[in-house]
Amino acid sequence: MMACCMLAALYAQAQTRNFDVAAGDLKTALDTFIAQSQAQLLYKVDDVKGLSTKGAKGAATPEEALARLLEGTKLKIRRDADGAMVIYVAPPDALKSERTDQPPANLSSVVVTASRRHEPAREVPMQVSARSGEALERAGAKSLTDYIADEPGVNLSSYGGTRGGLSMRGVTTGNQQTVATVGVYVDDVPVGSSSATAGGSTTALDMGLLDLHHIEILRGPQGTLYGAGAMGGLLKYVTTEPDTGEFSGKVTLGTSSVRGGGNNATVSAVLNVPLKQDVAGLRVAAFQDQVAGYYKAVGAAAGDAINAGDTKGLRLSLLVTPTSKLSVRLSATTQNLQRDGHGMVDMDLGTGQPIEGDLSRRRTVADPVSNRLTLYGLDLEYDLGWARLNSITSSQEVKDHSVIDASPVYVPLLNANGLPAVSTWADDSFKQDRISQEFRLTSRASNQLEWLAGAFFSRERGAHEQTVDAGFGGALSGANLLTGSVPSTYLEQALYGDLTWHATRLLSLTAGARVARNSQTVSQSASGLLLGQPSVLGGSSEDSSTTYLATAQYALAPTSNVYFRAASGYRPGGPNGVPLSTGLSPVPPSFQSDSLWSYELGYKADLLDKTLSLQAALFDIEWSNLQQVVVIGGFGSIVNAGDARVRGSELALNWSPLPALRLSAAATTLDARLRSDAPGLAASGTRLPNSARFSGSLGASYNFNVAAHPSYLGVTVRHVGERDAGYPGSAMLPSFKMPAYSSLDLQAGIELGRFSLAAYVRNLTDQRGLLSATHLTGNLEQVTVTQPRSVGVSLSTSF
Repeated sequence: MMACCMLAALYAQAQTRNFDVAAGDLKTALDTFIAQSQAQLLYKVDDVKGLSTKGAKGAATPEEALARLLEGTKLKIRRDADGAMVIYVAPPDALKSERTDQPPANLSSVVVTASRRHEPAREVPMQVSARSGEALERAGAKSLTDYIADEPGVNLSSYGGTRGGLSMRGVTTGNQQTVATVGVYVDDVPVGSSSATAGGSTTALDMGLLDLHHIEILRGPQGTLYGAGAMGGLLKYVTTEPDTGEFSGKVTLGTSSVRGGGNNATVSAVLNVPLKQDVAGLRVAAFQDQVAGYYKAVGAAAGDAINAGDTKGLRLSLLVTPTSKLSVRLSATTQNLQRDGHGMVDMDLGTGQPIEGDLSRRRTVADPVSNRLTLYGLDLEYDLGWARLNSITSSQEVKDHSVIDASPVYVPLLNANGLPAVSTWADDSFKQDRISQEFRLTSRASNQLEWLAGAFFSRERGAHEQTVDAGFGGALSGANLLTGSVPSTYLEQALYGDLTWHATRLLSLTAGARVARNSQTVSQSASGLLLGQPSVLGGSSEDSSTTYLATAQYALAPTSNVYFRAASGYRPGGPNGVPLSTGLSPVPPSFQSDSLWSYELGYKADLLDKTLSLQAALFDIEWSNLQQVVVIGGFGSIVNAGDARVRGSELALNWSPLPALRLSAAATTLDARLRSDAPGLAASGTRLPNSARFSGSLGASYNFNVAAHPSYLGVTVRHVGERDAGYPGSAMLPSFKMPAYSSLDLQAGIELGRFSLAAYVRNLTDQRGLLSATHLTGNLEQVTVTQPRSVGVSLSTSF
């Protein structure tokens, strides 16, 4: 027989209290909550038996604190006739109705893991935003370019295929970047490379909507908790955990049409299987996205829709909770992306106009691209009572292959030397193998002291292979111009931690640090017509770096606070390849780490009876000892030279003036400048590449019923200011202006029982916004542009 527990006490709905309810067994936590809140609470003991909670701390009303305790469970809260709070298990249909009838939650109610703890976004002393997987689906987002489109100050420099580099807050040196300045994680697993050798900064993970719960974007240095490369910010893909209590699933079919291209098709499925009630669950997700393509090519390898292809993905996630204190989550993800060719436009450096026509470039050879990711993760979590212990083990393998049409660079050179070449192409591939291990202890919630401590180890092995070949007309056969192989290793060890002191009920202070040490080796063998004699290059390096974090947060009111954040970040140094035979070279044998300090003053609040959530920040970033790619004595190398400063502001708000209406706005201003020059760059005092002075977005969504069926309409407008892909006055990386542009998106949908029908239009006005540009040679720039107007529809069914 179910026992019903009723604890009598008056509940003051508007009264805010300071809660300190520890993570662990939910029944124990509810008893603590009742004692601290003096609230009247009704629940069935069997409903909470065996469940755990992340706890609740800080200032909140009793209802808010109780909602935090129940996060991640199937339990809901309602009021009975006497005003008491009642915990109950909602049936599946009620849960589905709740998701579709209610407007999206305000940002402050979104729980994020930015500080390696589960916390409401408003309580994290940094600028952090989150976009749900459902919202991305509604908008027709399918790639990383789409995911960040509404995030001002966040940019992706694409190379027209599978490679691209992320930047935030203007912390970038353009497309000739060495190591990434933005970290990328899948849950608690780091992905990509911390080395400049095997892909360097071009390996930002472009993950499909493979059972994503939401995406978190953390602005500013994250080096203390997330390590090397996260000096500009962090992007985290957060996947959906298996449900050990309910069998469920979802299937989605979609199609879309791009102006000037063909029809795209998408199919995805998610299945959740409880293996043992409240103990073990398995979640399987799969998708395939067929892309028709819309770029065109003229010349010897002419064609339409040259960037057609598909992306396939599969993810398995197993959750086992044998006791209330122990949970084990094992995940395996694989994704394979293929395109028939690079999606770029040939543009004139001087005029900024297309050379071969709209969405077209000249191509002498076919240039397919592919990228395959395999990622395994094992997260063990144990509640020690006084702290939570996490062990996170991961294994990553990336295989990337591109054929690059190199004719504009090499054909004129060969012809000038009496070789009648008609085409040249590079077969370029790299492989990354990475394993990492992290141990982390997180203290229980406290209204006095909280702490976190961890150790991290990572080993990367890279292999970069390239051949450059030439084709000749007439009776001449082809020739190998260059064959190169660059194996490398990267080892990193780090210790980190932070301590938070709740000095008073209103003031919290945090200090943190991370000490990291890495060692690297690189070797390079090359031969071919361009070199004459075969060469062997190599080198090794060791590097140590310490990053720091200090924050002060003050509660102005129960729902608003101000904070100051000082944080540092770094990118590892590494070896340059130098001739091993003599040891003599104009190239320095290694380059050092570069680093920055960021100073940020911010404000976060829930206003107007929590219908308006607001984030605002001013920041100043001092970047020193920049890593720059230069040419010395005919060798491409990396040196440390130049300093930069970025000053800016950010604003984000969500407002629900009516229960069914939600308005959103976000804006970023940047003044990012190079303060001193690197050898051969000739760009001192100029703006850093790809940094718009102003970018912003506006959105509105409205929920309503059509014949008793929940429906919605949405509109989004975004604007990106003028940017420069290079440096004015620089011969090495010449200036190429990318004009400001705006775009307009629409969304609509309706719920029909267990079916959901969604429609969207992206880039309604068919703007040709320039996203990124790569200087090739002479007056030739190869540019990626916004996708032409696309119209799509999808049908989903849940069970």
